Amino acid sequence: MAGLGTRHAPSFRLISAHFALGLVGMLGFAAALLWRGAAVEGHFFQPTLLGLTHLCVLGWLVPVAIGAMHQLIPVVFEVPVRSERLAWLAFALYVPGALGFMTRLWAFDLGWLFIISAGLLVTAIILYAVNLLATLARAAHVSLTGAYVIAALGYLMLAACLGFALAYNLHRPYLYIDHVRVLRAHAHAAGLGFFGLLVMGVAYRLLEMFLLSHVSALGPGWVALGALNLALAALLTNFVFGQVAVLTWFGVLAALVGVAAFLLQVRRLYRARIKRSTDAAWLHSLAAFGYLALAAAVGAAIALAGRPEALRQRLELGYAVLFLPGFVGSIVVGQLYKIVPFLIWFHRFSAYVGLKKVPSASELLAPRPQWAQLGLMHAGLALLAAGVVAPSAPARLAGALLFAASAALHARNLGVLYRRRP
Repeated sequence: MAGLGTRHAPSFRLISAHFALGLVGMLGFAAALLWRGAAVEGHFFQPTLLGLTHLCVLGWLVPVAIGAMHQLIPVVFEVPVRSERLAWLAFALYVPGALGFMTRLWAFDLGWLFIISAGLLVTAIILYAVNLLATLARAAHVSLTGAYVIAALGYLMLAACLGFALAYNLHRPYLYIDHVRVLRAHAHAAGLGFFGLLVMGVAYRLLEMFLLSHVSALGPGWVALGALNLALAALLTNFVFGQVAVLTWFGVLAALVGVAAFLLQVRRLYRARIKRSTDAAWLHSLAAFGYLALAAAVGAAIALAGRPEALRQRLELGYAVLFLPGFVGSIVVGQLYKIVPFLIWFHRFSAYVGLKKVPSASELLAPRPQWAQLGLMHAGLALLAAGVVAPSAPARLAGALLFAASAALHARNLGVLYRRRP
């Protein structure tokens, strides 16, 4: 845990601002899902589903991921953020850009406000990525985690540029290729390319920290990185330029190899752990790895097997639920239960060590509310995924209700942490 705080870490305000924005986004996503849960069906290209997806990604997951990278990259690679001022500028552009883009997309109002918001958003994301890549460029060496993060940031910029191209095409059509094909490429560059590689790369380091584990043999981790990049190259090419059976098979099989190799590396880290006790944060991560395996299986079934159109649409929605709030969301929630307590302890309590009795980082939040939030979240996601695939509107609404309750409890738990004082 001590590895999360060094002289290279940026200001606590910068990290807190991104985490707070992500928490507001999670609550907004949960409320919107509860409001529109019955309508989560049919083809994904419709305002409600596009709005929900972007609220989940841009409102919740991206701000937390960006905040975590600004904390972890300087600490892991022992270099300060290249420009904290640039990070604040990106944040100032991101907030109105994301808000304007999501509200206009939800209403399917594709006028100039939509395009201006998309421009602010893509500019902010590129500034974030360039700043973090410039930070990594100052590191003495690039580890396995660094290689994953560099690749993830590249896919983040690609996804942002594709997203802007799609937004402008909605505003004023100009693409000579099918919009939905480019949308699939955008979704996979953001999902598997950015979130997938980022979570996998950072997971190696965080699991070492929090499980007190070390494995010197990193072969499966490097295999996963190579296989997933090959998969993305094949799949993105296929999405944009048309379906080629060989590329489809190659991309799907490479993705399955990459996911399997990643899970093998995680299994090695888990078996080598010194810390034997299990907490809610670790079970969130364990659940996330399960969602990843399920999403990989569903994605392969969609790509390789012929399905009736109605079933294919339901499987695609199930795939999105398993990957975004399932895999990425579970990691985000679980690791916040590790990162935030330490940051609160480091910035508010560490100076009093030796002067007075202070709690440890793990004692700042009682375990029972974390376990309750864990149960509500994963019961809700299970019902939501089942209700999408089945299909069953009551199951979707029940899942949305449980997920909303878990989001509210998660906000309460983080609020308790931020109110703690010596």
